[in-house]
Amino acid sequence: MAERSHAVISGGGVGGLTAALALARAGLRVTVFERAEDFGDVGAGLQLAPNATRRLRALGLLERVERHGLAVDQARLRRARDGADLVRAPLGAIAELRWGAPYLVIHRADLLGVLVAACEAEPAIELRRGVAVGGFAVASGGVEVATRRGDELGRVNADVLIAADGLRSAQRERFGFGLGDAPVWSGRVAWRALAPSGAVPEFARKYETGLWLGPRAHLVHYPLRNGELINIVAITEDGWRGADASDLWDAAGDKDAIARGFERWHPDARALIAAAPEWRRWPVFDRAPTRRWTAPQGAARVALLGDAAHPMTPFLAQGAAQAIEDASALGDAFARLGGDIGATLAAYESARAARAAKVVLASRRQGGIYHMGFPLAVARDLTLARLSPEAMLSRLDWLYSV
Repeated sequence: MAERSHAVISGGGVGGLTAALALARAGLRVTVFERAEDFGDVGAGLQLAPNATRRLRALGLLERVERHGLAVDQARLRRARDGADLVRAPLGAIAELRWGAPYLVIHRADLLGVLVAACEAEPAIELRRGVAVGGFAVASGGVEVATRRGDELGRVNADVLIAADGLRSAQRERFGFGLGDAPVWSGRVAWRALAPSGAVPEFARKYETGLWLGPRAHLVHYPLRNGELINIVAITEDGWRGADASDLWDAAGDKDAIARGFERWHPDARALIAAAPEWRRWPVFDRAPTRRWTAPQGAARVALLGDAAHPMTPFLAQGAAQAIEDASALGDAFARLGGDIGATLAAYESARAARAAKVVLASRRQGGIYHMGFPLAVARDLTLARLSPEAMLSRLDWLYSV
């Protein structure tokens, strides 16, 4: 029996762990290096649209994900100043019928728990905690990966290296892509919170994704963990001006300052914001889309995945979904093309780069639409109010049906 090809994955987030499972299903041996001591992840809730859950089903994971997630009944858009409904779009059973898979919301830690358990049950996957990938060198017939655990240095030989190490991907910078790009702050900050369901207004406990639109800000909420928690995200345009890369994410937010930013909003929205016991700050970054996901200059044994390839703003709730799409496409490419690493990575890039770029740009545009002020917001609200549920859903077909 031929020896399995060996893939090293740098990064143990949603994309990296899903890629490990997809590659193992395609017949590879996989080692995942995660620099943190655990595969947990900061953050709170995330949305898994049908384009993600369809791929989780194909990997045999959806049933386990559904045990921890919730299938929301509808998406509801409201106007910030008076709470008026702009549009309601059914999800629930409609998602399965229309797009072939459910629309779920889930706590990020719960999704990672499912992925870690699945990886640990797969003999072809080795998870290495507390180990960072320090760099690589492409040699004849493979890639040599440098690792670091504290002061201990190591080297691992592999057939392919997949960088799933996030927005500020160290591997992306080392690849020599020659792109000269850097993560760009969008001018917006996501303030995230989890609140006990008993502390929030009744409307926020419903099994729906709620979205409030206001000038230069919007508010998102949905339930998690059987409705016991409510995930709240308030996105503003003037909450951060920092430049210290060591203090970008997960810093505490000032409850009073956040409340003042929404003091002209409807009382329901203000009550929901007041219910949050604490807030965490997440500046929103993205990068210009690139169609080059594989390393040039003869290093065709290295490829990017997830935020390392296509960081995006959260306005289409597609960050995790697009990483899962990447992982699925990577596994499919290896299953079809086998041992030709260069051809396999080229096929992966071809399958994903244009699609991901389209989602990145669409998400940017959506953020501008959400944050419109007078008079553009009036035209936006009139347009949304005239949309039928069918028209609203049809706008999502390109995104969810793939």
